[in-house]
Amino acid sequence: MNSTRSEPEANRRTNAPGGQRPSIVVPVAIVGLLIVGGAVAYKVFQSSPVPAPAPVAAAPAQQSSPVRPIVPAEQAPAAPAAPVAPMPARPVPAPAAPSAPPVDARQLMTSLTSLDTKNPLSADDAQKWKESLQQLVRQGSSSVPAIKDYLAQNLDVSFAGVQGADQLGYASLRAGLLNALGQIGGPDATSAMLQTLQSSPFPTDVAQIAATLQQQAPGQYDGEVLTAVRAQLVQAAADQLGNANVGPLFQLLGAAGANGTDVSADLTQYASKWPYYTAIELAALPNGTGLSPLLQMAQDNPGAGQIAAVQALAQLAPQNSQVASALVNMVQQGQLSDAALAQLAPYLGGRANQLGSVDNPSGTPSQGLHISNGNQDFSAADLLSSLSPSQVTQRISIIDQLLQALPAGDTVGQQALQQQKINLSGRLGK
Repeated sequence: MNSTRSEPEANRRTNAPGGQRPSIVVPVAIVGLLIVGGAVAYKVFQSSPVPAPAPVAAAPAQQSSPVRPIVPAEQAPAAPAAPVAPMPARPVPAPAAPSAPPVDARQLMTSLTSLDTKNPLSADDAQKWKESLQQLVRQGSSSVPAIKDYLAQNLDVSFAGVQGADQLGYASLRAGLLNALGQIGGPDATSAMLQTLQSSPFPTDVAQIAATLQQQAPGQYDGEVLTAVRAQLVQAAADQLGNANVGPLFQLLGAAGANGTDVSADLTQYASKWPYYTAIELAALPNGTGLSPLLQMAQDNPGAGQIAAVQALAQLAPQNSQVASALVNMVQQGQLSDAALAQLAPYLGGRANQLGSVDNPSGTPSQGLHISNGNQDFSAADLLSSLSPSQVTQRISIIDQLLQALPAGDTVGQQALQQQKINLSGRLGK
């Protein structure tokens, strides 16, 4: 086939320009380059390592169990992530509360003294008053001059009889101010109390200051207190304190006597003006130091003085044979009036006059008594139910002696003694 050429092709070769045959050098060179390049590429290929085939895992032996269709396992839902606790916020320090600016103590005193006591006090009124008083206390010694100046004027605002005044916690303004001084404490407050002790015309001031000083410094100011008591009693006896109730002063005398101070003369000099206060405190003096003044008082002071004295002696008679004998002797000599006998009878039956707060047995009946002469207030406790059988027997014996010492008759005094004997005998039957 290659030897037979078509006519056109032969003519093309024959008819080339110049009559020359076409050159084959260039094509040959190109082919040579291609051959060399292929050889080089082959050489490179042969020199590269052939990767080893991956090992084929042996198929597991088929089991006799029937082939089950492979069902893709349901993918368990992912457990919810545990909530992450938020980091605690760093506490921001609260801004310091601004301290309340001090209030002028004299302005506080004005608010305390201007309380309207002519009308019932509301809870709001009482709260404002108490807040002003507490503000004085909180401001400490800076309040003392204003308090001292008010007390030095010997003024007071009494809350007695004012509706709602029980919310205030004090019987009067002075009582509240003295309590404030006690809470403030320190040398300035103590000095203010001592100054008030010397100048006050109010027996309640002396009693309250004495209690505060005793609590703060036991025994240190006993002398100052006793001096103030004596000074006020002198003024009261001269009617320079108005109608002030001097009961607290007699209680302080009694306390001084209990601590070993001889106050029997202080008491007896006021027997005619305040017989019940005098008799009650004389009977309470330790070691029988008040007995002789009481007997003298019963013999020398007719009327209220004698009655107050024999009542006190009748209280002491069951525990003191000397007193019992003295009472019987006075009856035999006719030194006791029928009225005095009627008055002493209940005290042989278990009654006891008492001044101030007394620790009586639980359930003891007590009656408040007021004597207008001298503005004397005290109580009478009925101790019959707390008497032992031997004490009851002793009292019945004294009554029998008195009845035998009396002349025959049916007087008020005899009837009163008989009635007390019946009461006491009834106690023995229980």
